[in-house]
Amino acid sequence: MKIDLTKIPSGGKEINFSLEPDWWKPDFDEDRVVGLDSPLSTRLKIYPAGEKIVVDGFLSARLLLRCDRCLETYSKGVTTDFRIYLLMFSYKGEAEVELLENDLNLDFIDDNFLDSDQIIKEQLILNLPMKTLCNDDCKGLCPLCGCNLNTARCSCQSRYEALGNVS
Repeated sequence: MKIDLTKIPSGGKEINFSLEPDWWKPDFDEDRVVGLDSPLSTRLKIYPAGEKIVVDGFLSARLLLRCDRCLETYSKGVTTDFRIYLLMFSYKGEAEVELLENDLNLDFIDDNFLDSDQIIKEQLILNLPMKTLCNDDCKGLCPLCGCNLNTARCSCQSRYEALGNVS
């Protein structure tokens, strides 16, 4: 959803909406987030603060994730509050722009519209752990044959043991 920032009143604007599971589109095939397992609930409060625009948000969803060890899909709930500072900045690509230390916590937008889909997707990804696991005891895949060791036992382990490679 595109939000026109020039029409935000000085007291701010609150937007509540829900996104259906078919909203999520992975960026590429190996994306850890496969999709949404249920509708995503979102609340955004957008208000001006000097030259900046502040976006206070809340989102709650169940994501379908790909396990980093066994590559199976599993469901995980994500709920988060967030605050983003935006600065409208007309950059035409004509010169280099140096960011100051105070600019590092800002997102820059080059037109008058806020893409809420982009912010929501970014916040979901930022709230995932570095390693997504279907469970803490996930055994992963056999490095030789690719068998999912959570659901089956392969013969590679006994071959390793026979060769004396596993203690």
